[in-house]
Amino acid sequence: MIGYPVRSIPCTILIIAALSSSAAAAVPARAAVSPPIGAGELLWRSPAGLVPLPVVDVRVSLRVTGVMVRGVVDQTFTNPTREVVEAVYVFPLPDRAAVDALEMRIGARRITAVVREREQARATYEKARSEGKKAALLDQERPNLFRSAVAGIRPGESIDVTLQYVEELDYEGGVFDLTFPLTYTPRYRPEESVSDPLRSGAFLPGRAATLPRASVEVHLEGGLPLESVRSVSHDIRVEEDGTGRRITLEGAPVLADRDFVLRFELAGGAIPGGAVFVEDRPEGRYALAMLIPPIGDTEPGWGLPTETLFVLDVSGSMAGPSIRQAKRALLRALEALRPGDTFNVMAFNDRSEVLGQQFLPASETELGDARRFIDGLRADGGTEILPALLRALRLMAEADPWPVRRIVLITDGAVSNEERVLSEVTGRLGECRLHLIGIGAAPNRFFMRRLALLGRGTQEIITSLAEVEARMNAFLGRIDRPVMTDLELAWEGATPESIYPETLPDLHAGEPLFVSIRLAPGSGETKAVLTGRLAGGSRGVDLRIVEGAPAGSGVATRWARARVDALLDRLRRGAAEAGIRRDVIDLARGFNLVTRYTSLVAVEEIPTTDGRWRSLPVPAALPDGSELFGMLPQGGTVAPLALRAGWILIAIGLSLTAFLLRRS
Repeated sequence: MIGYPVRSIPCTILIIAALSSSAAAAVPARAAVSPPIGAGELLWRSPAGLVPLPVVDVRVSLRVTGVMVRGVVDQTFTNPTREVVEAVYVFPLPDRAAVDALEMRIGARRITAVVREREQARATYEKARSEGKKAALLDQERPNLFRSAVAGIRPGESIDVTLQYVEELDYEGGVFDLTFPLTYTPRYRPEESVSDPLRSGAFLPGRAATLPRASVEVHLEGGLPLESVRSVSHDIRVEEDGTGRRITLEGAPVLADRDFVLRFELAGGAIPGGAVFVEDRPEGRYALAMLIPPIGDTEPGWGLPTETLFVLDVSGSMAGPSIRQAKRALLRALEALRPGDTFNVMAFNDRSEVLGQQFLPASETELGDARRFIDGLRADGGTEILPALLRALRLMAEADPWPVRRIVLITDGAVSNEERVLSEVTGRLGECRLHLIGIGAAPNRFFMRRLALLGRGTQEIITSLAEVEARMNAFLGRIDRPVMTDLELAWEGATPESIYPETLPDLHAGEPLFVSIRLAPGSGETKAVLTGRLAGGSRGVDLRIVEGAPAGSGVATRWARARVDALLDRLRRGAAEAGIRRDVIDLARGFNLVTRYTSLVAVEEIPTTDGRWRSLPVPAALPDGSELFGMLPQGGTVAPLALRAGWILIAIGLSLTAFLLRRS
């Protein structure tokens, strides 16, 4: 059975404790952290000794207009040391965020950032840093993970950095979902990614007074007839403010140790159908088409037997509440199997294990064996998700043909090699659908969304045990209903210059389809019709045109982000990187976007220091409930467990020593 039990040997406690402590101190990637000293100061064990770490306060403002969200994130960096520092902070943003603005503020002075090629932006920043100028740099390390670097912060000084982004709302089964991530699960690094650029990110267990704290404010613009507004992650206050509703966190600022999730429903069970939002810019007209098929407009169940491979992540990053959520979700999925269905279960960490060598009938005997198999699983080890997925695809390919074939992957997605996984999976699925269930307080939403899109499947996010039943019922209902396939979008009155996604995905009941379009400049009145095929035949849906979206509404920027995603998908399918890079950079310059190849950089003109500085990480809180331990992301490796065991043994050894001294 997968798992790594820890056994202590009492007669060698002191020796083991000493060795554990020495090993931890000798490995830079696991540098130990002293507990807060004095007035809550957080210290970093550097080669020069213990030094205080910079701290950051985060303020998030989210404004919802229609289906678009404009986010403003303020980060205030404070230097508690006695020397000039560079603060480096790794942080997440929503997985579909298109970052298009950055500003640095020092007192009353404001410096607006400009977009540059990544290497050029880095060179500009480093030159300013060496000259003693204040500077800020924003890099995208992954599509949903960013790095702020702020240079020239003098002792006791604070510098504000503000970034802006746009995204669209999530919608599922009658409920709008707005998520802002406040931390992320440390990523496991397979061998091929040991040079991971996020190695300098620092993590600490929660509740330290100097860890990042956050306040979140959401403004829901008027015009939405709301039935309810609630958060499944935080206690909130909801107030009417004359133009809509204002939502804030109770007790803000709060420890930034979990995703903020806000959900709201429309009054009377109203479900939006289809619409097209249009924004005009000098170079063209941009549109965002949205279609949400009514839940009751589909037939309840295919009635076809299914072949399902459930793949469960049992790596170390899943330890604690996450593995309990995952197990309960998997057991609920097994309950939903019908006579005539077949299934198998795979568990993986840095190796994988399957319940049966072939797919099993969904009989009570086989399901009972599966429950016992799941009950015996423990979370530990590395998150080798790619070998597990490749093995899963081989199992599906070797099995007998089946009417409905699907893989359901249950994971927090805490890996650093997302691009490698996406590239390897592309083109290997055949007719098999790949569905994702995201688990934990801070799952890797980008990775799961892209995997589900590649697999023509759907995804669900479960953040707490209390949600498992309701979220799994919704998820199982969606994958068990017929989908609208062979989708096509037809236009009358205008010819689109480009549409993204280029190949429209399957449409699941109650789930939204968003399509970004660029039309020719000066296009007149237009009409859009979405056609597709259901079990009962073909169907067409008219999409209402909503004219006059204001400049900066996010419709055009959303198209630019969708085109970047499409270009990177071509790269995963083997396109030459030089051409993709050039196209992404041109696009980013036109829309001021942060991408894989471009960054935003702001530099103050006048030097304020002598050019000497120390670079220090800003620590992040581990996700709520995480049992990982260590300063740097260890993902699902066994190192955090060994380090924690070492500290426990040290404590036991010291207690034993004190006892023996008292006896002597």
